[in-house]
Amino acid sequence: MTVAPALSPDGAKTLFVISDLHMGDGGPRDNFAHDHKEQQLDSFLNYVTNVHGELLILGDLFEFWKANLGRVLTHRRSWLDRLGDMQATYVLGNHDAELQDLIGSDLLNHRLFSRMQGPFNRQIGSRTFRFLHGHETDPIYRNGNPGWANVFAIVAGIMEDRRGTPLMAQGGTAEKFWGRIGRQCLWIWNAYGRRFDRRTMRSSTDEIEKQLTPAQNPRRLRGMLKQYRHERTEHQVDAIVSGHTHQPRCYKDWYYNSGCWIGNQNNFLQIAPDGRVTLYNWQDGFPVQLSG
Repeated sequence: MTVAPALSPDGAKTLFVISDLHMGDGGPRDNFAHDHKEQQLDSFLNYVTNVHGELLILGDLFEFWKANLGRVLTHRRSWLDRLGDMQATYVLGNHDAELQDLIGSDLLNHRLFSRMQGPFNRQIGSRTFRFLHGHETDPIYRNGNPGWANVFAIVAGIMEDRRGTPLMAQGGTAEKFWGRIGRQCLWIWNAYGRRFDRRTMRSSTDEIEKQLTPAQNPRRLRGMLKQYRHERTEHQVDAIVSGHTHQPRCYKDWYYNSGCWIGNQNNFLQIAPDGRVTLYNWQDGFPVQLSG
């Protein structure tokens, strides 16, 4: 089990959790290059610094499914430096999982990547929290190989190139659209080739459904909650904190989701030293509390 850096000696630091920024290369596929996201993040990081908070990035900081990895990191170098200076802890998600095998290596000589890690547990107040992006509980993503979700993200990116702007204004609209198109194309291919019986065609479509992320296929959200409940039991923790679904949430007293920074959302979780969790949206330079 990986353990996150300890809180300050007096235990007084507040933890701020963000996820799913999907920073790209600044081009037409880059959601973060639109909707004044850079200004919003800049003011939010100033806020965290001013209140002497600790920052945790809970996955999908970068978008490597629709952009070249080297180009993204080069374009976002100033943010890498700033987050590194803040000693932010960086947990990887499925859209930046290309960095997974570099955790603990010296191949990425940058202070942010030195604090890059996988899921971890931490005691805050009287509660034990488990922090993860969320895709780790899904067997589809455990082998690290690209799948249908990546394919539809690439196709959506090509369409975004043609439009000159991201289509995913509401957190996955383009990919959900191309997911539906892909399932139809697969059905036609199977029917035309006459290589598969009906059961195989149906299972092929089901396989695509399973491989889409919750942001691409909202019907998977209920299943994700079951997986998180299992994760809580398996690791014997009081609460699960994740991102991945793009849906900010405080569910009962054990599941918290940090939402995303896509479209009109700039979500974050604030975890007080006593373990109290509050959900916010960063709006025009101020935190606005959200209901769970």
